[in-house]
Amino acid sequence: MENLELLIGLLAAVAVVVRLAGRTSIPEPVLLVLAGLAVALVPGLHQVELDPQLTLALFLPPLLYWAALHTDLRELRANLRPIALLAIGLVLATTAAVAVLARSVFGLPWPVAVVLGAIVSPPDPVAAVAVAGRLGLPRRMVTILEGEGLLNDATALVLYRLAVAAAVSGSFSLGRAGVELAVSAVGGTAAGLAVGFVGSRILRQVSEAPVENTVKLLLPYVAWLGAERVHASGVLAVLACGLLMTRHWGSISSGARLQARQLWDWLVFVLEGLSFVLVGVQLRTVVEGIGGRSLADLAMAALVLNLVVIVVRLAWVYPASWLPRLAARVRERDPFPGWGPVTVIGWAGMRGVVSLALALAIPTEVDGGGPFPDRNLVVFLSFSVIVVTLVGQGLTLPALVKRLGVAAGDEGPAGDGRRALARLSEVALDHLESLDPEADGVPAELVERLRERYRSRLAHLEGQGGDGQAAGTRAMAELVSDLLGAQREELRRLRDQGAVTPEVARRLAHDLDVEEARLERERPG
Repeated sequence: MENLELLIGLLAAVAVVVRLAGRTSIPEPVLLVLAGLAVALVPGLHQVELDPQLTLALFLPPLLYWAALHTDLRELRANLRPIALLAIGLVLATTAAVAVLARSVFGLPWPVAVVLGAIVSPPDPVAAVAVAGRLGLPRRMVTILEGEGLLNDATALVLYRLAVAAAVSGSFSLGRAGVELAVSAVGGTAAGLAVGFVGSRILRQVSEAPVENTVKLLLPYVAWLGAERVHASGVLAVLACGLLMTRHWGSISSGARLQARQLWDWLVFVLEGLSFVLVGVQLRTVVEGIGGRSLADLAMAALVLNLVVIVVRLAWVYPASWLPRLAARVRERDPFPGWGPVTVIGWAGMRGVVSLALALAIPTEVDGGGPFPDRNLVVFLSFSVIVVTLVGQGLTLPALVKRLGVAAGDEGPAGDGRRALARLSEVALDHLESLDPEADGVPAELVERLRERYRSRLAHLEGQGGDGQAAGTRAMAELVSDLLGAQREELRRLRDQGAVTPEVARRLAHDLDVEEARLERERPG
């Protein structure tokens, strides 16, 4: 009963924090991590015991899957080189630097030191984009941050799993680890593709929105659990499944898409919020369980660790941006972006919910029944990196962007949205101009009413007005449906050509789905 009361209280706290985020200029992840700290200060709070493996399996699959569904594969491929340097190279470099620090200064065993490095090495895409999205950054920078956050989780979790296994078993073989790594990567990708293929076939056979979205909700968990069952990478399975399912997203009904957005927005909101406040619930016990270290020692350890994490990223991004362009072919195809954008990318390495989930998932015991070495210290240090990077870098990033003059060369997503909306209006008008009202059985006055609607939208871009009389006949309803289909096809073309960002395309597609759903409600029986 106490756990239920605590869960209700935590959910209420998350809702309040998110509400505050909408009323202030402070990004939502920053307020959530501050809420976690506030929870840790509440006296007499009931302690919640979480199963480490359940924590990982509960939080990560839907968050990774939703991020994969929102990934634009064309832009990911176009920026694969900088993304790979960050998502693979930088994660390995950060893990190595943190492990050396943790071993030489903190005195942690090597496997545990690598566990700490793997936890704090991957920046979180949700945190970075939530902050960057308010700053009008150029599209390519946002794409790189999103792509890095999507792929670095796979790199970090592979290192994390190998290090945890070594710490739990007390032994490590480089050759065996290499074989396990290859098998895990191939097996996880294959499992994810198989689940995505089967899921897409199932979704073709159903038309009810609740059933469609239940299947889509289960897919990341099935992919994760299936890969874990055969000792493969659950992260790669979920990512592969999500990337495959991006092709199926447009084929489900508009009602299912609207319901899916509401469902996934709520689920991501709950999981992210709970992860932060649950760490706060455990933080006091974690600090009290760290033996042999004073608060001053812990503060100094956290400070040194954060300096290493931040400095390694900054030291990496400059040569990673400059050295590849020593080759004339790379330089001609992709000119150097300037030191300002590179600095912003380096400062946008905010850690978030993935690091939290990995920290909470550290086993409590090793083989033979003993406690996991220095688990409480690793959890505390991990949370310190999340706090410092989210709050410190997250709140100073806007000033840095302004100081360096790094902003979109055009109007950014807002300009993309206006141009795309104008183009969709032109497509609708072209479709209307090609109609013969008498031959198509549509009243001429209703066609003219629609023309005026799209002309007005094209002229003023005030959004789509509602005209209940325009959908008053079956022929008119079918005509509006055709118009929406033509606009959807044009929006797909604009996105494929890179004329709009994925974010803008999703927003405009959502508007079309809303209009179609309204049309379905108003369609005559």
